Amino acid sequence: MIGNYLKIAWRNLIKNKGYSVINIGGLSIGMSCSILILLWVLDETSYDKFHTNANQIYRLTVDAGGDFKAAVSPAGMASGLQDIIPGIESTMRLSPPITALFEANNLKFEEQRVFCADANFLEMFNFSLLKGHPKTALQNPNGILITATTARKYFGSEDALGKIIRKDNKDTFTITGILADTPSNSHLQFDIILPMAYLAKTDKNLIKNTWDNFGFYSYIQFNRGHKLSSEARTDLENEINQIYASKSPEFQPKFQLQPLTDIHLHSSNLQIDVSGHGNIQYVNIFIIIAFIILLVACINFMNLATAQSFRRAKEVGLRKVIGAKRKQLIFQFLSESILISFISLFIAICIIYLVTPAFNNLTEKQIVFQLLDNKIWLNLILIGLITGLFSGSYPALFLSGFKPIKAIKGRLRSGHENLLFRNGLVITQFVVSVFLLVGTVVVYKQLNFIKDKDLGFDKSNLLYIPEKDGIYNKRSALKTVLQQNPLTSDFSMVSDLPTNLITGAVNVEWEGKDPNSKIIFPRIDIDENFTSVFQIETLRGRSFSKAFGTDASNYVINEKAMKVMGMNLETAIGKNISFQDKKGTIIGVVKDFNFKPLQYAIEPLILRFREKNNIVVVRTQPGKTEATIKALKEIYGNLNSAFPFAYNFVDKDLENQYRGEQQMGTVFNLFAILAIFISCIGLYGLSAFIAEQRIKEIGIRKVLGASIFGLVNMLSKDFFKLVLTALFIATPIAWYVMDTWLQDFAYHINIRWWMFALSGIAIVVIALTTISFQTIKAAITNPIKSLKTE
Repeated sequence: MIGNYLKIAWRNLIKNKGYSVINIGGLSIGMSCSILILLWVLDETSYDKFHTNANQIYRLTVDAGGDFKAAVSPAGMASGLQDIIPGIESTMRLSPPITALFEANNLKFEEQRVFCADANFLEMFNFSLLKGHPKTALQNPNGILITATTARKYFGSEDALGKIIRKDNKDTFTITGILADTPSNSHLQFDIILPMAYLAKTDKNLIKNTWDNFGFYSYIQFNRGHKLSSEARTDLENEINQIYASKSPEFQPKFQLQPLTDIHLHSSNLQIDVSGHGNIQYVNIFIIIAFIILLVACINFMNLATAQSFRRAKEVGLRKVIGAKRKQLIFQFLSESILISFISLFIAICIIYLVTPAFNNLTEKQIVFQLLDNKIWLNLILIGLITGLFSGSYPALFLSGFKPIKAIKGRLRSGHENLLFRNGLVITQFVVSVFLLVGTVVVYKQLNFIKDKDLGFDKSNLLYIPEKDGIYNKRSALKTVLQQNPLTSDFSMVSDLPTNLITGAVNVEWEGKDPNSKIIFPRIDIDENFTSVFQIETLRGRSFSKAFGTDASNYVINEKAMKVMGMNLETAIGKNISFQDKKGTIIGVVKDFNFKPLQYAIEPLILRFREKNNIVVVRTQPGKTEATIKALKEIYGNLNSAFPFAYNFVDKDLENQYRGEQQMGTVFNLFAILAIFISCIGLYGLSAFIAEQRIKEIGIRKVLGASIFGLVNMLSKDFFKLVLTALFIATPIAWYVMDTWLQDFAYHINIRWWMFALSGIAIVVIALTTISFQTIKAAITNPIKSLKTE
C-alpha cells in the first residue's frame, strides 16, 4: 500500500512539474538555510563542553557598581577562597592575553595569543597535550607550552619538545609540552602558555597575593557532584562577598560565579575579558530565524496544495466511491508531502555542502557538516519527517474532506474557510518578510551609526606603534627623532589607547565626596601632545605642558568626572583631588570622549601627566600615510633593531570591536533576502494558479472591453491587501524586537517611522512584481484561446 502511495505521489510530481519545482525549490532553500543556522547555533552552544569537569568549573566575575562589570578578580582571591570554602576542589588563575616577541631557529614572530597560567592549567582544563606531562609542564618558571601549529612555525618537522625558545630577546624558555591546536569551541584561544611562576618574578600582586587589584581570570572547580543550583550559587556568592568585605572593607563590589559553559555566550556585558565571545541574544534571534524560514517554506507548500485542490477533486471523489476511507486518503496525501520533503532534504544537503565554506568564511567558524555522524542523520530525518507532516497536514485534511458526488460532478467551490486559511498563510509569510527587512534596516543603520559616530576625538589617520621592551630605555632618543621628522612630528606618547580602556581605580578623593561612594575612575597617562594629536576639545583650563614644572602633580578630568565630583566648569579648575593616594590639582576639563566600545556609557576619566609612556601615536598627514610608515620603520630599525617593526591604526581597532555585530548584520541580511525569496516563490505559484482558475473570466472581460490595466488591478488587489495587512501586523513586532536589541548599546539610533515605510514599500514592490508577471501574462492572453472550449 505504501509503495502504491509513493508511486502515485511520484506520478503527481511528474505530471505537475511547475508546481513540483516551486514546492521542492522553496522547501530545499528553506531547509538548507534552517539547517545551516542550526549548525551555527549548535557550534555556539557547544563552547567549553569538551572539558571533563565543565559542570564543576566556574569563573569569578565582579560587579563593581554602575555599568562596570568585569571578568577579572584579584591575584590572591581564588586560592584564598579555597582555604575558606570547603566545597572548592581547586583554583586556577590566568593572566589577560600578552603580546610578545618569540624567537627560535633564527625565526622571530610577534605572538598575540599568549597567556600565563597556574601549574594546574592542564589538570583543570582538558586541552589535549600531545607531548609532555600535564602535571609538570608548567611547574618550572622557565618551562613553556606551545601548540602544534606554533611548533611547526618555529621548528618545522623537528620535534620541538625540549627545544629552547626566547621571549622579547632576553628570557629563555624550554618547551615542556606540545598542545594540540585549541578547539574552535573554546572561549580560550591561545598559541603559547607561560607559567604563572614566570610572571610572579616581577608582578607585585602575585608576589603578595593581593586582594585589592583586579587583574587575573580566576577559575574555581568545585568537588565532583557539587553542581550548584541557582539558589546554592546565590548563597555561595553571598558568602564570597562577605569574605571579600572582611579583606577589603573600604571597597565592596559584588562577585558572581559564572559557569564555564556560559562564558562564551553570556559575557557581552563584561569588561577586561578575552576577545571572541558570542552573544546569547544573537543565538536566540537566529533560532527564531531558522524556524520562521522553514515555516515560510512549509506555508508555501500548504498554500499551493490547497490552491490546487480542485485539480484533484475528481481523484478524491472516485477513491471515495470505490471504498477509500478518509484516513487512507489522509495517509496518501501525507505520503506525498513527506516524499516532497525528503527530495527537498536531499537537495538541501547538496546545497549545504556547496555553501558551507562560504558560510564559514562569513561567520568565521569551522563548521563541518558530518553526514557520518549518527546524530546528524537522526536530526536530518526528524527535520524531513516533521517538515513533511507539518506542511502536508492541512492539505491532507482539506482534500480528504471533499464530498464524493460534488467532487465527481465538478461542483466544488472555494469555501470561505479555505480562502481565509490560505490568506492567513500568505499574511504570515509576509509578516516574517517585513520583520526581517525592518531588522535589516535597523542593523544596517546602527552599524553605520557606530562607524560614523563622533567619539569626541578624531580617529582617522591615527597610527600607533605598540609597546616594545627594547625601546623602553630609548624613549628620550625616540622623541627627539620623531620631532625632527616632519612626517612624524605630530605624535603623542600614551599609556593606553582610548579604544577599550581597562584601567580603573576607586581610591579617588575630592572635597565633599560621600564617604560611601565607591566609583571606578579609569585613567590614562598622557604627555603634553595628547589633546592636540587626538584633537580633543579642552572646555576649561588647559592641558599639560612641559613649561609648567608642577604638572606631574596635576590632573585633567573629563566632563563626566567633573559632574560626579559635583563641580562645574566655573568651579572645577584649581580644585584639589587625590588619585591613588597622590594629591594634585585639577588644571583642565576636556570634553567627554568615548574610550570604550559604544555598549558602555562614558565613565569619569582622569588624565595624568607622564612624558615617557609606552605607546606612540602619530597623526599622519593626508596622503602621506605610506611615507610616514616608511619613516617610522627606519626610526625604529635604528633604535630597536632587535624587534620587528609593527604598527596598527586606531580606526581599525575600533572597527574590529564590532566584528560580532557586523557578522550578525551580514548573516541577518542574507537570511532576510532568502526568506523574502521563498515567500515570493510561493506567491508566484499561487498567483499563477489563481490566474489559471480565472482564465475564462479574464477572456469574457476582455471581450466586453476590459483593459489590461483593469485586469491586472483586478487580479492583484487581493494580494495587495494581504501584503498591507502583513505590514500592519509586523510593524509592532519588529519595533519591539529591534528596540530590545538596541538597548545593548549605550549609544544607539532611534527607530524611525521611515524604516517601516521603506520596508513596507520594498515588500509591496517585490510582491507586486512577483504577481504582475503572471497577471500580465493572463491579461494579454488572446480571449479566443481561453473561450474556445465553450
